[in-house]
Amino acid sequence: MNLATTRQSRGKERKKTARAFLTSLVIHVLIILFAALILAFRPPVEPEADDSPVELTLIAPPAPQPIMATLATTESQRSEQPPENAFFESDKNTQAAAEQAAAGDLPLPTQEGENVPALEFENQEYTAGREARPSSPALPERPPVPLEEAAERKTTQLALLEPPKPAQSPRPKSAPIQPESPPSPQSPQPPGYQPQTRVTRIRGNISNRGRSAASAVATPLGRYKKMLSDAIGSRWYFEVNRQMGLITPGTVELRFVVNADGKAQKIQVLRNSSNESFAACSVGAVIEAEIPPIPKELIPMLENGRIEIEYSFTILSN
Repeated sequence: MNLATTRQSRGKERKKTARAFLTSLVIHVLIILFAALILAFRPPVEPEADDSPVELTLIAPPAPQPIMATLATTESQRSEQPPENAFFESDKNTQAAAEQAAAGDLPLPTQEGENVPALEFENQEYTAGREARPSSPALPERPPVPLEEAAERKTTQLALLEPPKPAQSPRPKSAPIQPESPPSPQSPQPPGYQPQTRVTRIRGNISNRGRSAASAVATPLGRYKKMLSDAIGSRWYFEVNRQMGLITPGTVELRFVVNADGKAQKIQVLRNSSNESFAACSVGAVIEAEIPPIPKELIPMLENGRIEIEYSFTILSN
């Protein structure tokens, strides 16, 4: 009897607990639904108006750095002040000017002259520097022809091949523009050396009247390339004098790499309108030239610490 009464009592308590739980759950659901209805019908809160003016900042894209070819310049073109906008680099500063009216699109002066790969502004005759050291003959030996006698039949010319171009895009590995400084004492050629040059026929867009010149700025790379050109040019004239009897008129274009120690490597003949003797003579001049080492301050500015050069040698028939 007592056991049955205990079971009935426990059953009633479980029923009361279940009813209390259900009642609590219903109440909570009703509260949540009521709160949702209030939020649904509540008008949105508008943010306070900001009366301060809207400021827009326009950031201009960086100006592209010009691609500058190296240009051979003359002492008579030298300018004390660098040009404001330079298209070329050289061993000295020069200001753009032309003796004739503009007749083309290149950033160069218009002038009459020879149709050759070089860019020259003056006629000048070859002057030897110090005597070049002898080398192993790359060609069959012939009695040397005096350069003065050879000049009666042929005209020689040489130049760095870097076609002029207007500024368009950054330069992958170029030396920054720096103020001109005195010529480096490392130049292997004495002051007496100068190549033979003939005025080049050019159709340019320079309208400022004056002695023919382009807008060039003196840079460390421009000064080094001048020393390199003098070293190769001096040796080339020596080789040409030895082998003039084997050479025919024409142009040889070479490409080579100058390492940090001044050694020329990976020499390629890009074009040859002369004969094999002239090509061999020109290649030999590059190999035998006493090119000075690249200045240490230039090496970090160069790709792989070396310079790739394109160079042309020309002999014109008179």
